[in-house]
Amino acid sequence: MPYTRPVIIDPYYDKPEWITNEVTREEIISLSPQSSEQDVELFLILLFGYNHINIEQSFCLSFNELLQQEEVAISGGIAFFEDESKYILPSCCCGLEDFSNVIYSISNKQSPWMGHDPTPGITYIGDQAYVWPDDQETLDSNVYFPIQYSYKELIDSLDKTRKEIQGFIEDPLYKWINKRDKEIAGTMRDRMKQWIMK
Repeated sequence: MPYTRPVIIDPYYDKPEWITNEVTREEIISLSPQSSEQDVELFLILLFGYNHINIEQSFCLSFNELLQQEEVAISGGIAFFEDESKYILPSCCCGLEDFSNVIYSISNKQSPWMGHDPTPGITYIGDQAYVWPDDQETLDSNVYFPIQYSYKELIDSLDKTRKEIQGFIEDPLYKWINKRDKEIAGTMRDRMKQWIMK
């Protein structure tokens, strides 16, 4: 059965000096309450790098600079999976901060903004939803096929995906920061919900 997941993509930024573990870079990282410490560290590397926050300063100063931002951008968003080997990722200029807009569009049977180059999209026919890897007009229909969901299946999966990102914020991300500073952990949890779950 096809499903959705919250993901970040391409966390290829410099590691802050306050992340002391060695990290193995991965192109795609799923976010959930079960995310590992390394997943959290890759998330933070991307969050700070993508938003041009100075990481050559202390943990507290870096987070204070981040927490002053009105909004943030994080490459990623909702990924659509047929299985572990066939999936459609958000593309260029789409971010995790667009999370709620994607869900809102789908709940209104509209095609959400999921980036460009390629330009994924969703079409609806009856009670079926088809997620396309790129603009249908430019796709070779003999090569590219959509991921098909029943509309109910897609809505149920998105509800689960919303719980997964919330669980990531409240559990692994919060715990990682809380080990270092309890006050920043609480503030960060609240701000992440404002930035992403709005």
